[in-house]
Amino acid sequence: MKKTLSILLCMAMMAAVLAGCNSEPAGGTASGTPEAQTYSLKIGSIWEDANPATATVERFVELIDEASEGTITAQSFNNSALGTINEMLTGMNAGTIEMVHTRISMYGALEGASMFNVCSAPFLWDNDEELQAFLKSETAQQWFDEAAEATGVRVFYAEGVAPPRELTANRPIETVDDFEGLKIRTAESVVVQRTMQALGAQPIVISLNDLYMSLRQNTVDAQEADFITVQNSSLFEVQDYLMRTDYIRDVPIFCISEAIWQDMTPEQQQMMIDCAAEATKVGDELTTAQIEESFEFLKTEMEYVEIDIPSIQQELSTLYEDLDGEAWAEGAYAAVKEFKEAYQDS
Repeated sequence: MKKTLSILLCMAMMAAVLAGCNSEPAGGTASGTPEAQTYSLKIGSIWEDANPATATVERFVELIDEASEGTITAQSFNNSALGTINEMLTGMNAGTIEMVHTRISMYGALEGASMFNVCSAPFLWDNDEELQAFLKSETAQQWFDEAAEATGVRVFYAEGVAPPRELTANRPIETVDDFEGLKIRTAESVVVQRTMQALGAQPIVISLNDLYMSLRQNTVDAQEADFITVQNSSLFEVQDYLMRTDYIRDVPIFCISEAIWQDMTPEQQQMMIDCAAEATKVGDELTTAQIEESFEFLKTEMEYVEIDIPSIQQELSTLYEDLDGEAWAEGAYAAVKEFKEAYQDS
């Protein structure tokens, strides 16, 4: 009898051990992989309520909550409610803000991401597709990884429509020769000023608030802003000619704290990317419609002039090399040039 009880006791102990081996550890799986954490993300932007970019962010907030079943929630703070773009970008590394929606032209202001300043080089890209193809290239993906490590700010989605900068003047600009002696208002950008000087123009920095009166008083002959700004600021009242140059192109981007990004599971990261892609479609549709509506309106108020972009690009071919290592990280233009040659041959 005692022998039978001993056998039964041993069998029970073995069953308990086997059951323990097959059970998952607390807070994880059998393989030891930790469970996904939950996140509450503040998304800052400089965009006003009516800007299509704000609609993009608001749609992202809805999508990520739905896709993650509430494990990732987000709240948007537009209209610079969390500070200037530089304050928000640096805040992600400091831990005061989790996400920012901005454009690739602004990301390069961070030390450690200056290679992306080349993306805003005037007249560099032939079309939006070329720029966006570059941002998906192996070179750009390597830049994104390096910049994330250096700055603490990860760009996890870079694609979409942003209004490019155009040209209006009080005389027609048809070729590169027509820039000679042109007094043109520009923003406070060394690259833009150097570009205009290389074309023979005289760049003058004037704030947007003072631009209308400066054009009316002939302080400057021309200006370079997107079509929507030209219409909303009524610049068509003080300019006679309209040229579609698309000379500085841009791309919307979603940024997140690199520390948070690395803490997320691969599934959560992919969820963030997918929701950003879907949300961007909303802003793209609105932005494209606004650009074309403004363009068509301005053509009824001003004389539209076709401009010879290749003649301008040829004139600037050496400027990009001169700015390498100054306006952007050394070697950035060489990488873009190599990409463009391969892209155009494909």
